[in-house]
Amino acid sequence: MKFALHGMCSLYNNVVSDIRLAEETGYQGLEIHTEKLWRYINAGLTSQDLKRRLDNAGIKPSAIDIVGCVEAADKATQQDVFKQVETLCKFAHEIGAPTIQLNSFEALNGLSVEDNIKITAQNIAHIADIGKDHNIRFQFEGAAWTPIAQLDDYFRLHDAVGRDNFGFVLDTWHLWSCRGATLEQVAKVDKELIYNVHISDGLRPSENQPWVDEKELRGYLIGEGEVPLQEWIDAIQSTGYDGFYSGEFLNDQLWEGDHYETAEKMLKGMQKLVK
Repeated sequence: MKFALHGMCSLYNNVVSDIRLAEETGYQGLEIHTEKLWRYINAGLTSQDLKRRLDNAGIKPSAIDIVGCVEAADKATQQDVFKQVETLCKFAHEIGAPTIQLNSFEALNGLSVEDNIKITAQNIAHIADIGKDHNIRFQFEGAAWTPIAQLDDYFRLHDAVGRDNFGFVLDTWHLWSCRGATLEQVAKVDKELIYNVHISDGLRPSENQPWVDEKELRGYLIGEGEVPLQEWIDAIQSTGYDGFYSGEFLNDQLWEGDHYETAEKMLKGMQKLVK
């Protein structure tokens, strides 16, 4: 199986250091943190140099994570998102990253799920068309506390987008914490729609309780939270998915610790789960 270091695990590294970190701790890939990539781009550094570093390290860029606000209804935000996508698609193609992650958040809170899906799908269809020109595909992740968070709604969004370069990243914490899918539903997902998998542990609010700060729920290494991870990974693997797995958390103390120790612990945690 293939494992990618998620750039969130080493939040205060730069992307060049993440390549070395991934190589030296035993990963095959790197899920590139978008803020780090924007810093790299804005510093005037080139895709050619980053690709050379990736190739020399034997590290595959599994995805670029994330472009947010894809649910935006106002023209100014939409145009800003489309401009970001155009730049990132060109860069992704040049370094060999096949996938860019899309997230919708809470700009449309107060509207129905149906309206959220309709507006978000219109934006994503345009984004997918931009990506088509660069041979880039897009994976959607529904944050647990947002309107489009249930697996059934992922499929409704997919149908509304209607593009063959649009699929999903399955994140164990997001789907588990919002009670957004059963294991039986996960096992029935078409493997061709699963572009990447995030193995994330943590806690969730009790049913009908409000969401708290995400860091309070996601600050756990793999195996330290309450997500029944083995059951979730077994369900995902039963689909036939054979792509990259990456581990993710949000934890200020871990970010201020030794990134090598953390990366190694996350990899060992994933290797125990993914057979």
